[in-house]
Amino acid sequence: MVSLPLSGVVAFAGSRYGSPWPVAPVVALVLASGGAVRVGDQRGVDWAVRQACPGALVVRASLFPGPPRARLAQRTRAVVLGHPALGLSPASCLLVFPPEGGAPALGPGSSLALRLALQARLPVWVAGEPRPSGLGWAPLALAGVPGWILHPVQSSLF
Repeated sequence: MVSLPLSGVVAFAGSRYGSPWPVAPVVALVLASGGAVRVGDQRGVDWAVRQACPGALVVRASLFPGPPRARLAQRTRAVVLGHPALGLSPASCLLVFPPEGGAPALGPGSSLALRLALQARLPVWVAGEPRPSGLGWAPLALAGVPGWILHPVQSSLF
């Protein structure tokens, strides 16, 4: 059976413009599994996650130095990989909610989160259709939301 480590720190990422896939039931599943929610401070999916989990650990871009783009990238890195100076350990997995049109349309922040998680060999789940490109993705619905999972041991990217 395919599963995700939802009882750890679960990182969420997604479109600033929202996603056609519902976020709240997946957040509720993470919380019911004993997991903790970590998310960024943007609008769209980040906002939907914060609404579904007011106790979520929100990593704010303003915590980091540099120009806005660099701060956003550092924020995304901390959401997924943690940040020892901030007391954040790496996430146990990453859940991604793409915009309308599916995974190929991921924005720069979600693409960075996905890339970082895959490089760190974290399990990744992407909501919706179509199946993300690459080998090893298996179908897995979370809380009734269709999606695709990639476990590091299944990945052909390494």
